[in-house]
Amino acid sequence: MSDKADALAAGLRSVGELGEREQIDAVVQLSGGWSRHSYEARAGDRSYIVRVKPPGGLLDTDLVAEYAIYDGLQDSGVAIPRVYFLDGADDTPFGGPYFVMGRVNGRAANTFRVSDRQWLEENWRDSRSIATDVAANLATLHGVDAEHLADAIPRLGYDEVVARWQAVYEEKHITRDPITEEAFVWLAERVPADTWTGLVHGDYRVGNALVEDGRVTAVLDWELAYIGDVRFDLGYLALDRVAGKHLRPVTPLLNAIADKEWFLAEYERLTGKPVDREVVRTFSVLGVMMLLATTYLGIWMHVHGRTDDFRMAWNRFGSPGLRQDLTHLLDW
Repeated sequence: MSDKADALAAGLRSVGELGEREQIDAVVQLSGGWSRHSYEARAGDRSYIVRVKPPGGLLDTDLVAEYAIYDGLQDSGVAIPRVYFLDGADDTPFGGPYFVMGRVNGRAANTFRVSDRQWLEENWRDSRSIATDVAANLATLHGVDAEHLADAIPRLGYDEVVARWQAVYEEKHITRDPITEEAFVWLAERVPADTWTGLVHGDYRVGNALVEDGRVTAVLDWELAYIGDVRFDLGYLALDRVAGKHLRPVTPLLNAIADKEWFLAEYERLTGKPVDREVVRTFSVLGVMMLLATTYLGIWMHVHGRTDDFRMAWNRFGSPGLRQDLTHLLDW
């Protein structure tokens, strides 16, 4: 066996998931991933997914905190894979810290693909089961008692989230952008009068979920999660960009899965709490700032030779559409 297979087998045996005579038959790296590398490992007819924090990822997010979120949500009602064990060391056979979780059936939709938007929109016109599940999982997530989650999960107030992405922009931009800078000023003046504190996914969209037979089977990619104002997830989910837009709108549906007002009304029904649409707009602007900051970061990394991933260079084509979204959201 390879070093990776040996390490996985030892870890799974330590938690009673593998017997002494059972082995890991294969470890295959999966495509994709901006801040994490993923592998599929097989042991007989069982499959596992390995999440790895590689050196030089797009964002320096805490894999130990991500594991704590998966672990803390196991019995919450949120559709989430089972996790087995964590190796938080830097010098692992995978080249960094990793954890192992069960493989869940389903496919992740890419809303930038016409073909994927078509089957998502068809589901909306038919059963609305995907939109219903996306809303139900979000409402359930935001109802989790965050005070009982692990201390490893970051706790960030509104101002701290704004400052986080403004710092990325200030440190990693190639040229100054007046639209971006004015938007940060706008956000500083729009602090919500109230706070709805809970667990924020931070990148909640259908592309970070698995769907099979019209149902959401798992919510994935929790590396940006934190405890803070949960309405960020609503504002982010409502962005045209998350529906698959680069330069021009491609669907009238929120995230290509639902009418926006239907989704917000369904979320209100499930949570029993009213949603201020102006606060959602504020968090939509904050969501754009997060996307712009990571876009600028990717460009900076490529320009300075920190990565040869062509997707980072491609980011320059995404920023014009995001800046356009800002002008619309800010009513400029």
